[in-house]
Amino acid sequence: MKKIILAIFFALCSFSFAEVKNISEIKSLDLIVMEKTFINKRSEEKVYNIKYVVPNLLRKEMLEPQSHRGEVFVYADDTKKTYLPVFDEVTEDKAVPEENLVIDTIVLLQNKDRKDEKFRKLYNSGKLVRIRNDNVIIEPQKMELIDNYYIPVFIKIFDGDILVAELKIEDVKINSEISRKEFEL
Repeated sequence: MKKIILAIFFALCSFSFAEVKNISEIKSLDLIVMEKTFINKRSEEKVYNIKYVVPNLLRKEMLEPQSHRGEVFVYADDTKKTYLPVFDEVTEDKAVPEENLVIDTIVLLQNKDRKDEKFRKLYNSGKLVRIRNDNVIIEPQKMELIDNYYIPVFIKIFDGDILVAELKIEDVKINSEISRKEFEL
């Protein structure tokens, strides 16, 4: 009996001390985002579900505000397809760079993780790491260890010195199977 208890104890300890994985190893994400943007002293709030398959396949479904609920945006390569339930129609356009703050942030983190060993060590220690990309500054405010990956769950985004957005991330599922049918409209 003592051997069984000791084996269970060691198994639990090994799980709690599992090695932190690099964010660049993430292949898919499924999460809920609460986005608050600030433009001309006004703020706008949105809530949406994101399904993302690395490197460039994204599905964004609006949950709030109620007036936009059910709108779906699918990004593949440089194409954006939009489903508007009010009109029950699908349109296709060229994707606009920097349209998806969450995915831009994740891609930036993954690229930095792949290329900069000093950044990778600092990030994988769970420390808050500020990232600059041109004039855009991404400041994670809170990190959580999810499935042995450090994921920023509260992020502030600045354009120069001006706060342009706050992102809160919940219900994160990492490397879960996401069917390609999810991206069909």
